[in-house]
Amino acid sequence: MADIAALILAGGASSRFGGCKLLAEIDGRNLLQRSIELASGVLPGHVHVVTGAWHPQLMAAKAEGRLCGAEFIHAADWSEGMAASLRAGINNLTADYSAVLVLLADQVALTRADLDALLKAFDGHNIACGVYGRRRGVPAIFPRSSFPRLRQLGGDQGAKAVLYESTIPVRECSMPNAQRDIDTPEQLGAWQGSGAV
Repeated sequence: MADIAALILAGGASSRFGGCKLLAEIDGRNLLQRSIELASGVLPGHVHVVTGAWHPQLMAAKAEGRLCGAEFIHAADWSEGMAASLRAGINNLTADYSAVLVLLADQVALTRADLDALLKAFDGHNIACGVYGRRRGVPAIFPRSSFPRLRQLGGDQGAKAVLYESTIPVRECSMPNAQRDIDTPEQLGAWQGSGAV
């Protein structure tokens, strides 16, 4: 699987959280490091994080050793929305990958089994994506043939546009865990209180 890059999108401002949720700690690790370790479990040595609003804070955390195991890509135009992070990620990969696994840093309930299911559903040419809340979404694997379309995305238009408009075959994986994300301190507290850490 070494020709697949993991691309963790972590460029948003976390406006509803009131701070940098990416560095909020859960069970001794911050949210972003948990995502890096999850992705590293299936694609070791090929994990990339796209930063944006909190880039200085994340680089400081990296220097302190609180973030490790990933290459960091800064989306300077992060304020445009998720499309900017996707474009920056695709355009600045450190190697000539044949596909990308796109994840969101705050999908706290994702498991290794979820990512393994996506990799199993990916045949090298199709798109494999999670389905939750009756909708397609990320995490998803996009083959190189879809990179030009990902680069065309604009505004806060995320990868879902490609999941629904693509002429490339899409294989769906039921993934209810992907529906759980962290947007507020209250959601973080509820997750920690659930014992699911």
